[in-house]
Amino acid sequence: MNKEKFILTTDECELLLALEAVSGIERLAKIVNRDTSNVSRSLTKIAEKLPVIEKKSGKWVLTEIGRRFNQHSRDAVHFQNSLFEKQQILRLGSNREFASRILGPRLKDLQELFPATHIRITSFEQGTEQALLDGLVDIGIDCERPFDPEISYKTLIQEPIIAVSSPGFKKTHEKELRSGALMQLPHLLCDRLFPDKILDQTQNLQNVLASFNDIATTRAACEEGLGWALLPQYAVRKELEAKSLVHLTLKEEGRSNYGIWWLRGRKHLDGPTTLLSKWLKDQDL
Repeated sequence: MNKEKFILTTDECELLLALEAVSGIERLAKIVNRDTSNVSRSLTKIAEKLPVIEKKSGKWVLTEIGRRFNQHSRDAVHFQNSLFEKQQILRLGSNREFASRILGPRLKDLQELFPATHIRITSFEQGTEQALLDGLVDIGIDCERPFDPEISYKTLIQEPIIAVSSPGFKKTHEKELRSGALMQLPHLLCDRLFPDKILDQTQNLQNVLASFNDIATTRAACEEGLGWALLPQYAVRKELEAKSLVHLTLKEEGRSNYGIWWLRGRKHLDGPTTLLSKWLKDQDL
């Protein structure tokens, strides 16, 4: 097999991309502006070449390999378009809190870092790994490390995870806090920020008042004095300065490793990843 020859034609690749957006031969044929019999024959031919589609309940659907194939097709289309556009596009992804507290306010820095580039920032509640695999973003700024081996990453900074509460909560429970009974007090649990893991101690939470799937809601409940919480320092900096939250002193505080993630083999991102890595390391979070 000629390694420099595409396995599927451009038309076949575009047909697979359209199949991901709709289901059913008739709708698919309408999108690609071809008759249904032609589309049906093309799909059969594709299935004979590669295991990218299969029939389920009489309908053609993408396999896992097919979804990955589509991601690479989108990548190629995006690269070709951006290569000849006057203004290139750089799609950055991160979690909602980092995007709103760090990337948004420092957009001017990013524009200076990438001149003549349209920067698109997309936030995700559960991180950027799936968004990278699905081709929704070019570079992710995320914590810890990815699971999928197709994703390269660089760990660049450590962000403190600190215990916070409202001033009123701290005053009310001053006696318990002095005696080291923090884990017994009402706790507002933010997903993935478990005290027994982050603080590296054996005692478990004894009083979880409520749990949340995002930082902003946890922070809001904390400001109301309902309990204490563990949150990234960058996510409560404004509240600490405004004194709506206070820092509860602990013997040990956890840290979250932040860095950049991108798909392996995307050579055209070597420059942006290098620039973004240096920029992120220089940030005071």
